[in-house]
Amino acid sequence: WVIPELIGHTIVTVLMLVSLHWFIFLLNLPVATWNIYRFIMVPSGNMGVFDPTEIHNRGQLKSHMKEAMIKLGFHLLCFFMYLYSMILALIND
Repeated sequence: WVIPELIGHTIVTVLMLVSLHWFIFLLNLPVATWNIYRFIMVPSGNMGVFDPTEIHNRGQLKSHMKEAMIKLGFHLLCFFMYLYSMILALIND
């Protein structure tokens, strides 16, 4: 699910830039950049960003769980912000 998340988040970020929603664009830009960075910096020989053997061998499980919780909080914040924006747009019409 790393590549679909990467593509989806990059598309949302570009759409916010094109539609001139600057605050939401600036909010999404660091996360999209982080996703691209993580995908590009996968060491050769690993299965992907979340290689199960590397996570358990090196004891990286705690850091991956922390990253997952931060992303969950970010996505919840974005969900409610987009929901508020949609409701506001429907009321104004």
